[in-house]
Amino acid sequence: MPSNLRVLLAASGLCASMLLAAPGASAAAAPASVYGPYTQEQMVKEMAGLWSNMNSISVEKYETIPQPLTPKYQAMKEQQTRNRAEGKQIFTASAQCMPSGMPRMMLAGSFEVLVRPDSLGLVSSGGGIQIRNIWLDGRKHTPEEDLFDSFSGESIGHWEGDTLVVDTIGLRPSNELLYGVQGPNMKVSERMRKVEPDILEVVLTVTNPEIFTSPWVTTLRFKRNLKRGLNEENYCVAALDREVDKDGKEIFDLTPPPDPLAKN
Repeated sequence: MPSNLRVLLAASGLCASMLLAAPGASAAAAPASVYGPYTQEQMVKEMAGLWSNMNSISVEKYETIPQPLTPKYQAMKEQQTRNRAEGKQIFTASAQCMPSGMPRMMLAGSFEVLVRPDSLGLVSSGGGIQIRNIWLDGRKHTPEEDLFDSFSGESIGHWEGDTLVVDTIGLRPSNELLYGVQGPNMKVSERMRKVEPDILEVVLTVTNPEIFTSPWVTTLRFKRNLKRGLNEENYCVAALDREVDKDGKEIFDLTPPPDPLAKN
């Protein structure tokens, strides 16, 4: 090979390597980190810990929140509000010892974040221990015909700058939107970002044309407590085992059952 050709090829290779190393040139080709702008160590520092809802939506608060409900669901909400005011039993999921599932597990409770190589695990204890995986490894949602419905659904996230964008599908038809109102075919999207060192903001959007005339959007804030962990809760007693009178009011009978070993 002529020496001048070798020099030309060497120079071309040098220019190509400089181009690949130039700022911005390699960024488009390099795969995005599952942790977005963070390393795994930074993600542990930024997200691990117990996060408590600063504006949890209680049943009393829910009754006063305006929502873009369809007439059918607005009537259900108003009837439920009247029932509660009259002391009637509302058979919510938690009253029946059922997991809250999405979106209620984000609307009303606290969760602990576990940082994994390909996902974030959100563990909560509403209605029993629940685990929610937010996958960050670039996977696509499971095709609808193969998707198995679950309480937490299938959550897949991606990063837009320092904001984690999460889409959740595959929720059980029996999952409640809030307090006894079930929301079949719900889809939930979230935008999560740190607004202070220990404050996480979550803008949550629930979409379902049967329930809402337009998507319902609410903003939640969670405060981190690094000195506490999630505690197991064993207090649940299913409301279906309780009696109600003819007007729907609960009858509390605390008389213990007879001891089968007691002598007559």
